[in-house]
Amino acid sequence: MRTKFLNNEAIIYELNIRSFNAEDKDGNGLVEIEKGEIRGNFINAVDRLDELQKYGINAIHLMPINPVGKTHAIGTAGSVYAMTEIAGIDENLLDKNSKLSAKDQLKYFVDECHKRGIRVFADIPACGSADFAAKNPEMFVTDNNGNAIIPVDWTDVRLLKTVEKDGSLNKKLLDEHKKYVDMLMYAGIDGIRADVAPIKPKEFWTELINYARQKDSEFMFLAETAEAWAPPKVPSLTADYKKLLEAGFDGYYGNCLNFLNFKSSKDFAFIFKHVNKLAKKGIKKSVIGCFDSHDLKSAYITSENYAESIMYMNATLPLNPYYLDGFQSGDKYDYPYSDKEVAVTYTDSNIAHTHKNQIDIFNYSRKPGGNLTEMQDKLAATIALRKKLGKLVTEGSFKMLDTSDKQVYAYERKLGKDGLIVAVNTNHEETKAFSIDLNSHKKIEVLSVLHNKTAVLGKKKGKLFIKLKPDKCVVIKYKNKR
Repeated sequence: MRTKFLNNEAIIYELNIRSFNAEDKDGNGLVEIEKGEIRGNFINAVDRLDELQKYGINAIHLMPINPVGKTHAIGTAGSVYAMTEIAGIDENLLDKNSKLSAKDQLKYFVDECHKRGIRVFADIPACGSADFAAKNPEMFVTDNNGNAIIPVDWTDVRLLKTVEKDGSLNKKLLDEHKKYVDMLMYAGIDGIRADVAPIKPKEFWTELINYARQKDSEFMFLAETAEAWAPPKVPSLTADYKKLLEAGFDGYYGNCLNFLNFKSSKDFAFIFKHVNKLAKKGIKKSVIGCFDSHDLKSAYITSENYAESIMYMNATLPLNPYYLDGFQSGDKYDYPYSDKEVAVTYTDSNIAHTHKNQIDIFNYSRKPGGNLTEMQDKLAATIALRKKLGKLVTEGSFKMLDTSDKQVYAYERKLGKDGLIVAVNTNHEETKAFSIDLNSHKKIEVLSVLHNKTAVLGKKKGKLFIKLKPDKCVVIKYKNKR
């Protein structure tokens, strides 16, 4: 897993076991076991692995599998990020008819992934639930009245205490994280994605990463952070993305998640600035194509064209492509029960809260997926394209190109005589004909337009002339004559 990630060869699919292969028989969006409906679990999740393999997915990001807190909860099942135990497995993710233990059901799922050439890394929530804090106050930061502190505005969780008053690491908290690593390794899991990684200091992560790497040098660590993020404002030590990389993280989310808010091509280039800077020093790190995740609104809210452009950017950028469950078929994550009072709850809240147009992580919800089945073929085709382009996109140089339209971002990938030019219209309106300055590549021969052939109008005097429909992109492969 670690080698694939560092070489930009991981094709990652994020999923929530709770809903991944759930059966919502009456179509109301909620999975109600009282009606004979079935929640997603480690056993029935295996039935969808062939689907992921068909797309070309070779890595899975598992959202948290930890037991979930039930008091001061959000939603009728509680957020999967509000854990009540670190080194534990949520019993609601188990098949009650299986004779396998909780750890062995997880292991069965991971083994089946590995059989299909799919690696697996698991989330570790940044904070603990209110239930967790009540049972283990010594593991949480408290105020002057001894109450566990709510970090930022996350009302359903409490801030873990990573450092003691004397400056030493909180041994009990660290030991629980090490037990979590041991549990994952027993199941054959290949790495960890650290939720809001900056909320813990460099020293904590250094200790944990070294512990894991002594057992398995290929165990990957991915930090949820970005260059533009400041560490959370909390009354404890934190770490920015640079310190996290120094601690041993193999990479981080990067600024792709801010793509819709970019103001210029400089924002785009910034995604890779630090990683490229480290590469010149011989330090290998990477980022993911996080244009779409559980923390972002569905790409289809913007447009189907935009979702397709995400696929082509993921296929051609120097990163690890990343997709959320439901993206493959156009899910807009509209839930009819959203923020309504429901009859059955498993927490102290009977409001089925969701984040608008984001995948539900608060309730027992339906299997993700939309009605745009043609997007499944497009996902498979763009992943296949990335694999066909090979080292050109995994190792080739990256450079932003000047365009005459500020709403269009264009970039070039180059390796030897082979090159790739990609232009993306970030405007929701059709562009007028615009040009891309090819600079020193005036003698290139345009060999083929790999996507959106009608967008290319021609080449003249070292400039490439293009016209793009709203949110569309064009991908052009060339070979340098010289």
